[in-house]
Amino acid sequence: MDFYSISSPRRQQSSLASQYQPRIPPPYVIRDNFCRRQPRLRPSNQPTGSGLASVSDVVPTKFSGELLRVWRYTTGKMAGDKNVEKLDAMVQSLSRVEDTLKQIEINGRPGETEDFHVQRDDKQKVFARIRCNIITVGDIDTVTQQFTAEIYLSVTWKEPKVKGLKREEVKWEEMWDPRFYFFNAVSIDKMQTNHYIVPNNDDEAGGIPDVRLSIRMKGTFKCSMELKDFPFDYQELTIKLMSDWPVEDVEFVKDMNIKDSIRLDTFTGNQQWKLWKHVIAQPIEEDKSLVGAHRSYPIYHITTHVQRKPGFYIWNIALIMLLIVLLTFSSFVVDRTLPADRLSVTVTLLLTAVAFKYVVSQSLPLISYLTLLDKFVLCCLIFHCLVVGQNALSSVVELNDPDADKDWAKWFDFISIIILAGMVFNITVGFILTSFVKQNNARKRMEKATAEYDAKCEEINQNWLARQRSTEAKKKKRNEQNIPPTEKAVQAGASAKGLSWKRSSKDPNGKNGVELQGVKTDGGQKAEPSSQQSVSSSKQTTATFAV
Repeated sequence: MDFYSISSPRRQQSSLASQYQPRIPPPYVIRDNFCRRQPRLRPSNQPTGSGLASVSDVVPTKFSGELLRVWRYTTGKMAGDKNVEKLDAMVQSLSRVEDTLKQIEINGRPGETEDFHVQRDDKQKVFARIRCNIITVGDIDTVTQQFTAEIYLSVTWKEPKVKGLKREEVKWEEMWDPRFYFFNAVSIDKMQTNHYIVPNNDDEAGGIPDVRLSIRMKGTFKCSMELKDFPFDYQELTIKLMSDWPVEDVEFVKDMNIKDSIRLDTFTGNQQWKLWKHVIAQPIEEDKSLVGAHRSYPIYHITTHVQRKPGFYIWNIALIMLLIVLLTFSSFVVDRTLPADRLSVTVTLLLTAVAFKYVVSQSLPLISYLTLLDKFVLCCLIFHCLVVGQNALSSVVELNDPDADKDWAKWFDFISIIILAGMVFNITVGFILTSFVKQNNARKRMEKATAEYDAKCEEINQNWLARQRSTEAKKKKRNEQNIPPTEKAVQAGASAKGLSWKRSSKDPNGKNGVELQGVKTDGGQKAEPSSQQSVSSSKQTTATFAV
């Protein structure tokens, strides 16, 4: 490489050098011997966008680093180290501005995964028919109020654009999409989607085919759990679907062509929950008082129920708390004159009960109301506090007894034992009866929901059978319309003679034919072939007519 300087006084007033004070001596420019085109300087009278743009015009990009290095070296020799520091700060500032502009340009580009949703050409409201199959229900976490599930969904709607096309010929990314999403999903582990074309020959639908979007997904969903009856509660596990199209464009409806279903054999929480076999799938209308959006959007809920099995909490918490309560009566065996020994027993048991209360709180989320088990544990804690108070009062009565012969402290202990025992009995019996009532009510609600689900499934089955009969009747009608007139005459003659008939493929002469065969009685009535009397007095007749 060799260097040359620009000595023209006019060129020294370049746009880049004139923007900074004090004026920097004219730069040196690199000339590459291997470059075919000589780099040119921008005239000083030609406006430039910025100093950085002027440098990029003067020097090719791959030589800009060398240029700046030479520039700093030469200016440092001519003007001193102070100008070099200013130039370095200027270059760094321009580099930061350039990086910021590049980042803004990158952020302004549309992402590669960005979807563009087209509107329908006919501007008609779409009725999206939804059918669901809950493949499995996984972990149910009461503390975080979450559950995992794997489901299969099919969303079907009318689409005139795919009429006459095959599935492979359709560009699905350019077609209308319902744009629905699971808005209570915490995370989605996997999702697989497919599009299908379902032909529809229904006269009322005008022959418009259906587009079916099938989705198989597995994820974790958030649900609000009602725990007032814990551990005798049941929970609604709801998967919520919502569309980005407003209700004026899309409406979710239940698909009455096939029933919703749930698999019970894949449920992994059988030790703690009972999964009921019904699925409640229905559209939900938004509550305007709870939604801040100006427009309303369609919502669809898919709900199944699980009922908690309370055995763990009964045997490991409720029963042990009851035993601790019963052990507090052992404090009355200690002599009344030793209140410290009495209090040591009752206070130790009280602390043990508090520890169990902490264990119960670990099994529940932070809620502002008391569950049924919380009420039982709190009653036990209150009982312990009463026993502690009784032990303290007993020592006071013993010390201040004015009449030692009547022994008022002994009677005070006896009456306290009776009252406290009655309290324990009432607490225990009340908890047991309440638990039976809560569990029975939950079972009745679940059985009612299951009965409604079975009735809906029976209705869907009847609709399916009716469609099958309608399809067969239409097919038979079309076949009758295609029968030649001569064949119709043969059929009429066979019916008049009491003969059954059937169509044969071809006769020996190669013509299509109608074969008439059956049993004809003397009275002109058809007889059953299985009847011996009719067979003995009847005559088997077979005739073939070419048509």
